[in-house]
Amino acid sequence: MFDSSLRHQQKAVMASQPSELIHAMVLREMQDGVIRDGLWAQAMVEAKSDKDKAKSIYIRLRAEAMQQDTKMLLVRQIQQAMKSDEVKRKDFLSAIDVKKPR
Repeated sequence: MFDSSLRHQQKAVMASQPSELIHAMVLREMQDGVIRDGLWAQAMVEAKSDKDKAKSIYIRLRAEAMQQDTKMLLVRQIQQAMKSDEVKRKDFLSAIDVKKPR
């Protein structure tokens, strides 16, 4: 049996905008202690070493990186699907292509 609050959370997640989900993932990473050093350093530079400002900048930078990673993954999957489809078309012979035995 599902708890009604859990069901409500699942519906809220499903209805969220993709950017909201990505920001939530970034926050979860931070809560779990996962911080990308390069992005944190960039955030600290932009925040002039103010840790509170750096946190919000880091969230923005990490969310942008996740969005870019997602786009690149989708592009690769589409490219692989197109290559796979191309191979299938080369392997396929239509009835016209098949020569009658003599």
